[in-house]
Formats: sequence, structure tokens, C-alpha cells
Amino acid sequence: MPLAENHAHDALPATGAVADGTIATFVTPLDDALHLLQTDPGHSLADPGLARLTPAGLDRLSVAARQQADRNHEGILLLLELLHVAQRTDAGNQGQLMPTVVRQLRHHVEDQHRWQSLADNAAFYRDNRQVAERIAARLLHD
Repeated sequence: MPLAENHAHDALPATGAVADGTIATFVTPLDDALHLLQTDPGHSLADPGLARLTPAGLDRLSVAARQQADRNHEGILLLLELLHVAQRTDAGNQGQLMPTVVRQLRHHVEDQHRWQSLADNAAFYRDNRQVAERIAARLLHD
């Protein structure tokens, strides 16, 4: 399946708390992309769907995922700075601000880790073509 295809109905849903306290189910672009790349989310191999990509595609994916991980890192640093500034301001607003900032921080940290792992796995398959070819062949027979 080409990477550009988007099958949101095939993606694993993510969940998150809504303002009224209920749990909402939604699919993030990262969840959708990882689901397509992993082929089988319960598979024991790291992102086995990557094994089917060409070295050029793996290189592009590795670079793009690393750039996205860097953007998440920048977001983390900005949120930490916001927390620092908020600590020095009106304590009344901190009660409203803190839960949102903490939730956003958690989101950025989790996504940063996932993007970095995707970049590392793509680079591994790019640099170890024999491994990628063995895994791709095994996936065709499963």
C-alpha cells in the first residue's frame, strides 16, 4: 500500500478527555501513519511495514520523522518556558492553565518519542537492506 494513501477507518483510534469529562475517540495523523507503516500493530518487529519501502523512501521518511521530532522538542521547550513564566504571574490563572499545559506537554513528549522511533527504524531498514528484504519477504508469506 503506498504511503500516500489515507485509510482513517483502518487506523487505531486514540482517546482523550473532553472538557465535560467524557472520553473522545479520534485518530491523529501520527496514529494513522504508524498504523499503515506497522502493517500489524501487534507484530513483534519494529514497524515491519517500513521493510517494504525503497531506500530512498526510507531516507525521506527518516529525515521527515526526525524533523517532526525536533518540532515536538521545540514545542516542549516552549511549553516549559510558558510554565516558568506562569509561575511568576497571577496564581488565579494557574489553576486553569496548568492542566492544559501539562496535557499538551504530555502529547508533545509522546509524539516526539514516536517520531524519533519512526526515524530510527526507517534509518535502520535503509542501512540494513538484507534485514528489510527478509522481513518484507516474511510479511508476504504471513
